[in-house]
This record gives sequence, C-alpha cells and structure tokens, in this order.
Amino acid sequence: MMLFLVAAVGLIGYYVYKSIKPPPPIPLPENVSEISPRIKLNDGRYLAYRELGFPKDKAKNKIIILHGFGSSKLVDLKITQEMIDEFEIYFLLFDRAGYGESDPHPSRTLKTDTYDIEELADKLQIGPKFHVLGMSLGAYPVYGCLKYIPHRLSGATLVVPLLNFWWSRLPLNLSISAFKKLPIQNQWTLGVAHYFPWLLYWWMTQKWFSPFSQNPRETMTERDIELADKHTKHAYIKESALRQGEYVSMQRDIIAGYENWEFDPTELSNPFSDDNKGSVHIWCALEDKQISHEVLLYLCDKLPWIKLHEVPEAGHLIIHEKQHFEDIIKAACQIMVLLLVIVGLISYYVYKSIIPPPPISLPENVSEISPRIKLNDGRHLAYKELGFPKDKAKNKIIIVHGNGNSKDVDLYITQEMIDEFKIYFLFFDRAGYGESDPNPTRTLKTDTYDIEELADKLQIGPKFHVIGMSLGAYPVYGCLKYIPHRLSGASLVVPLVNFWWSRVPRNLLNAAMKKLPIGFQLTLRVAHYFPWLLYWWMTQKWFPNSRNPKDTMTERDLELAEKHTNHSYIKESALRQGDYVSTQRDIIAGYGNWEFDPTELSNPFSDSNKGSVHMWCALEDKQISRDVLLYICDKLPWIKLHEVPDGGHYIIHEKRHFEAIIKAACSE
Repeated sequence: MMLFLVAAVGLIGYYVYKSIKPPPPIPLPENVSEISPRIKLNDGRYLAYRELGFPKDKAKNKIIILHGFGSSKLVDLKITQEMIDEFEIYFLLFDRAGYGESDPHPSRTLKTDTYDIEELADKLQIGPKFHVLGMSLGAYPVYGCLKYIPHRLSGATLVVPLLNFWWSRLPLNLSISAFKKLPIQNQWTLGVAHYFPWLLYWWMTQKWFSPFSQNPRETMTERDIELADKHTKHAYIKESALRQGEYVSMQRDIIAGYENWEFDPTELSNPFSDDNKGSVHIWCALEDKQISHEVLLYLCDKLPWIKLHEVPEAGHLIIHEKQHFEDIIKAACQIMVLLLVIVGLISYYVYKSIIPPPPISLPENVSEISPRIKLNDGRHLAYKELGFPKDKAKNKIIIVHGNGNSKDVDLYITQEMIDEFKIYFLFFDRAGYGESDPNPTRTLKTDTYDIEELADKLQIGPKFHVIGMSLGAYPVYGCLKYIPHRLSGASLVVPLVNFWWSRVPRNLLNAAMKKLPIGFQLTLRVAHYFPWLLYWWMTQKWFPNSRNPKDTMTERDLELAEKHTNHSYIKESALRQGDYVSTQRDIIAGYGNWEFDPTELSNPFSDSNKGSVHMWCALEDKQISRDVLLYICDKLPWIKLHEVPDGGHYIIHEKRHFEAIIKAACSE
C-alpha cells in the first residue's frame, strides 16, 4: 500500500512538474543569418533587426519601433516613402527577446528589454540620440527608456500603452476599475502572470479554463477586428514572431510587463529641458476596450510634460490606421514645430530686440552712495544695517526684498521693536538691484549663496533668520534647501508660487495660475519656457504683458503701494542698472526649473537646533494661492502657517502685521 501511495505521489509530482515547466525554446534554423540580419550583444545573445528609410548617418529623425504582443519586426505599419522623405526618417524595427529571430533572455525583465534597445542602437551606430515608439504591451520598454536611459532619447511615444495594474502609486480605485473592464479570463491570466509567474506556462496550456476571452468583441471594436484580420493575423507574421515557441516570446512578455516594476511611471522625470530638446507623447484611443482612458489621464496629469493625444472613434489597433500612424510619426518628428513657428514670425527687428542690453553702469562714487562688500567671484553686494550692534544682538534678521524693490524697502521698523527683541537687521540689494552687481548666471541657488557669503563677510555670526517677501521669498526656500545649518529661523511672507513645482498637484497649480490675469500668466510662461525671450516680451507692444493693478491688488494694497513702494526715489535706486538685470532676471530665477520641490524640504530644526519656519498667507491676496500654501504646510507640518484675514499682498507694509511677523520670528 505504501509503495502504491509513493508511486501515485511520484506520478502526480512528475505530472505537475512537467505541466508547469516551460519547454526550451525551439531552435532557430542554421541559416537564420540568411533570414534576417542580427547583431551580437555583449551577453552573447543575438537580436534580429530591420532597417528602413533614410541612411542613418543622414537622417534627421531616428525612430526605434517596438512591436506589440505576439508581433515582430515585420509589424505591418503604413510606412510610406513620402513620410520618410518629408521627415528624413531612419526606422529601426527589431524582434524583442524571444520573438522572431532574436534569442530569448533567460531572465527577461523590463530593464533587460530597455538595455537591449540601447545596446542595439550602439552596435548599429545610429548615434547618441533616438526616438522610441512602443505600442500596446510593447510600450513597457518605452517606460524603461524614460527611467533608465533618458539621456539617450530624442523623444518617446507610447501608443495605447499597457497598464500595469500593480503600479505602486496608481490610485487603487482607478486600478480596480480599469482591471474590471477586462474580460474575467484576461483578469485571471494577468493575475497569474503577476502573482505566480512560474505557473503561467501551465495556465496558458491547461484545458480547464480559457486563458483569454474567446469573444474578440470583448476586447476589440469592429474596426479593430477588421484591422487585426488585415494586419496582424497573417500566417507568415505569426510564424515568424512565435517561431521559438509561445513561452519565450508572448508569455515572458506578459510576465515582464505585469510583474512588479522597480519604479512607478508617475515618478519619472522629464528628460527634456532647454538644453535637451525632445518630447514625450501618449496616444489614447477613446473606444479602446483594453486600455483605460482614466488611467492615462491620471498619468498625464501627474506628468504634465507628457503630451496626451486623445483619438475619438478609434480602438486599440489605431497604429494600423494610415491616418493615425501618420499623425503619430508627425508628432514624433515635429518636436521643434512651436519654436520654428515663433522663429519664423520674429523679424530681424524682433531678433535684435531679444538681446538684453548690458547693465547701466553704476556711478564711480557708488561706494559713497552705499556700503558694499566684495564677494569671492568679484561682484559687490550693497547692504544696509539697522538696530542693535551685531555682536550684541539676540536676533539677527536678514530681510530679502521683493520684485522691483531694494534694501531701501519701506517697513515699519521702530526703535521700540529693536530694543524689545534686541534685533540686528541686515538689508541688501539682491544681484542686479540697486548698487549690487548683476550675476550673469543668476539662479535661486546663486541668490542663496549670496546671502551666506554676505553674512560671512559682515561677520554677523553662524546663525541668522531670513525673511523673504513675495518673489523675494524664493531665496528663503533656497536657504532651507542649501544652507539650513546657517539658519536660526525663516519667514516666507506671501511667498511666490512656482507653477512648475514637480510635486505639488497639477490641478492646484493650474487653478492658481488661472486666477492670475492673462497678461501675468503669459509673462510667467515666457519666463519659464523661453527665458531668453523675456526681455523682448517685456518690451514688445504686440501682446499684453502688463496688468491692471486692480486685477492683482486689493484697494488697501493699492494704498500701501502708493505710500511705500511707488516713490520715485525707491524705483530709481532699485532699478538704476536697468529692468533686465534686476526685475526680469528675478522673474526668471523665481519661475525657472528648481532643483527641488518645496515639499521635499527637511525640517532644519530639532531639539538640539532651535528655530522655526513661518509662512504668512493673506486671505485676500489676489496673487498667491492659499490652497497651494495650505498644501505645502500640510506636507511640511513643521512650517507654522499664519493666515491673515482682511490682508492683501502688501501685508508686510501694514504696521500691525509687520510687528506680528517680527514677533513670531523672534519668539524662538
């Protein structure tokens, strides 16, 4: 009896083992090199490829196409000679690992597929940059390229891209909703691929349950079915694509696409900047029965640098429609269209006018006008000191003036305040303002280190409190990021909102931007996207760049501005070197791409390092969004938020509010 049981268990075990163990790949024919050109990778595997179009050394656009599930380098696309000639395109198509004539990868993942692309490009010497275009399940290596080799990309296109329902940052309700739209058999198969990848071969070959829906109308539109019959179901395409067996091709493809990735797509960084031109596109078919429109919208909301193309009356196989494929290629090849249109419209006169003038020279007796210190890079900063002697002061406060102002900013500093809190005040002209020399490469970071070096040159001590107002608050964020060890505290008074912060929700920033007058919005967009155009923008007469003061200031703000900031001697002093090196460079630095997001800041103060950070929000402020400031303080609970009812953007010029700001700064 025991022998019978052992034999039965052994037979069952052998059957189970044979059932779940995938077969080895079907060997390729000996004459495989005659069937398709192949290159040898560093790990010894071969990739088969196909080249079309312009010679790669002359092509303007180099596009690597990644075929989808169950397809190959022979994917049937509407590539025309007219398209090739118009955009000077070199196309590279290849069989992904295990497909067609490309060797399988024994431990294939999203990452290995990504580096296969890079090595293929290098072996074929197509150049340092290329555009990757992936369709459906073949889009996951495009995400990999954006994560692991962004420096190699001139652009990326994801056409009806797969959704991995186990992405770590995808809201659960969205993931579940998208998953439930699939036929139940498809759900089971993807679940097995994700949770039990070692069982997938058995699942795909067992006869008890169908691994995929047998009704094509559950996953495809009528037009999809027509296109599939015409473009993807030819026997020679299937024979070529799956010639090494379904496990090493399609099944390993499913596992790689739906396993746990090392990253979430919403964590990707924009690989393209002013110095690295390019664009990323997602194409969403609104009648697609496989890919959730809502999930793609969510991704593009989190990554606003991705251009979303919504295609009505189209299904999952849109890439096989001539019109849509041409649109996809056109978008991939026309990265510079907007810039070219702008350049085409700018006349010689405008070209000349975009070159900012040199700064107006300071008078020879500038040192008699204001004391200045010399920085290590040779520039000078002008400053003003008030209050207690710095060696006896209990509180040392550096005031950072706002846009269009200077060290002579008119604040309600009283002797009573100075004596009560033993305050030493240090005011200074930021780079390009007043009597301070411009910085030719001014940024948030350079403004921050100007503050530190000024404090050191004047020997005010190892710690100080910084107060920044409005646009002058961005160097305070810089101090919290780059020199937190030098701070005894920090105050941000109605601080600027940079509408391109990377981690503040896009809907909050968009809502805040839309509250500004259109002329204001356009100016900030020019400063962010085309900083080299800002001088021209601020001086041209064709488009609105100014604003009605009543659109951005309360009646009380207007009174305070008239009383405290609009004096001709203040403006004359602040802008004496010209608007460009002062106010305009200030806007560029404040609204450029920062190296960090405020919500990533760490608390610089602990039990052994006393201090506090304050944010002052005026509830009637027409320029600064309360919702954004609330979000930042919610993410950084160590910032003390002070909400000022009945206060506008100029609260710092109100005696009682300024006293409250100083009292809070000196309370720690």
